Amino acid sequence: MHATKTVLVAFLAGMALLIFLVGFLLTGLSAALASMQGRGAGSCPSASPLSSGLTAPATPALTATPGAKPTGTAPVCVPPRGSGKQVVAWAQAMAASLYVNPACHGQISYPNCYYTWYKAPGSDYPPSAPDFPAAVIQYGEQVCPGCSAWANGTYQCVSFVRGAYSQVYPMTVTANAFALWALYATQPGWVEIPAGAAPPGERGLPQPGDVLVFKDASIGHVAIVMSVAIPTQQTNGSITFSNANSVSPYTTMPLLPDLTVDTSSWPGYTAWGYIRPRSAPTALHPIQPVKPSLALSVHLSLFDPFVYKETTVL
Repeated sequence: MHATKTVLVAFLAGMALLIFLVGFLLTGLSAALASMQGRGAGSCPSASPLSSGLTAPATPALTATPGAKPTGTAPVCVPPRGSGKQVVAWAQAMAASLYVNPACHGQISYPNCYYTWYKAPGSDYPPSAPDFPAAVIQYGEQVCPGCSAWANGTYQCVSFVRGAYSQVYPMTVTANAFALWALYATQPGWVEIPAGAAPPGERGLPQPGDVLVFKDASIGHVAIVMSVAIPTQQTNGSITFSNANSVSPYTTMPLLPDLTVDTSSWPGYTAWGYIRPRSAPTALHPIQPVKPSLALSVHLSLFDPFVYKETTVL
């Protein structure tokens, strides 16, 4: 009788182990399928505030020039490189610490839950977020002392873009968001790649690190391109960007075969084009607290176009 019980216990234990292993495998398969579905056709690995750097499959060097045409049968990820890779790294570090008024419970809505905060160095909120890069804060204080556009609680999209470039290839002139497009069209050392701003034959592909310029009925919006999947003639690609004053620090939109961006999730906005350095700088700063050069020549507009009332953190 004792031997029978031992065999029965061993059998039941074996069955339990088998059921556990089957369940584990099925869970892993479901997670893998969910991950594949979540990324969707034409998606590249999205930039994440938890990642140490943007990675992409090894691909040949791609140059995004006006008039480039989608080719191939499957979307290809554009690898970040040169100054763009450094800009992406700084934008990741900045986006990782952005949040809105805690009373808004993570939801952005105008006017009380619109403004962008960041986790200041030395702060313990949000507890799981890294500190906002001190070098970017210092840069804002240097180029625009006391400006609300750079202040914690009223941090603006233009400040985010300039902050991401500040340690790499500083944008030494500034304006409202959409006005940057006209301003940088004549700036030495910069080039513009049209999207919605031009007919099909004159559009080009974005690259990680580009400044993405949006047009709308107001002052527009700007962001940093984090990752790009090139569309084919039959398949949409994608573009992921990071920004301040948005519904999320990260947003992904379809990049269409005609090289325009599907902005249907943002009614009223058009992805106008991309601004990038004409050539990589000779020296790049590593992503660590670096004091901006006091000798930097910065030309500022004579007014602060970003005057908003600061909300109260509860």
